[in-house]
Amino acid sequence: MAVPHPRDIQSAVVNWLDERYPFTKAVDEALYQRVPNFANAFYYCFGGMVFILIVFQLLTGVLLALYYIPDATGNPAPAYQSVQFIQSNVFLGWLIRGVHFWAANLLIIMVLIHMSRVYWTGSYRAPRELNWMVGTLMLFIILGLALTGYLLPWDNKAYFASEVTIKIIGGVPPPQLGAFIREIIQGGPVVGPPTLQRFFTVHIFVFPAIIVLLMYVHFRFIRAHGISEPM
Repeated sequence: MAVPHPRDIQSAVVNWLDERYPFTKAVDEALYQRVPNFANAFYYCFGGMVFILIVFQLLTGVLLALYYIPDATGNPAPAYQSVQFIQSNVFLGWLIRGVHFWAANLLIIMVLIHMSRVYWTGSYRAPRELNWMVGTLMLFIILGLALTGYLLPWDNKAYFASEVTIKIIGGVPPPQLGAFIREIIQGGPVVGPPTLQRFFTVHIFVFPAIIVLLMYVHFRFIRAHGISEPM
């Protein structure tokens, strides 16, 4: 029996997908959209850099979660020990954690630079106001990721810095509302094991799901309205 050529196998797979979903059309729309000449300026690439950093965060976060233990009980706590194990014993663990840490810092900077470019070039104007709102919401989610991720190493610096941040958030007026928000965030009267568990859950599951959804909406708006010309 003759062995089929790899190109025939590829065509058969693509045809099978096209019969069930417009696969080829979707790929063509994603890869072959015409880009205006003004969009070749370097400052129009900041959004793409934000996307790449978010992908780095998602990939390295999954790898770190394979070894991290969100348990703050005991002395030393398993959470702290697992971070030290990743740093010292896991193959390339120091590199993965370093990429996750520095990409998180760069991500905040690049989001602010990207939003400044959008404001400077007037890209927030009609009909792109909703996309500007989506981008602003993404900024708050990224700040939330930074806050929840900072506590996870469960060392002295992470503990006291998170405690100060939670106190600031809990200062929202009126006092009853601030105290309620603080109680919800901490999971109790003080920063402790329930706080770490909540921060881990939100950092690993809730915020990444929201940021992926918002990125999809963000890109769909860009497809619908195109790249805006500078003012």
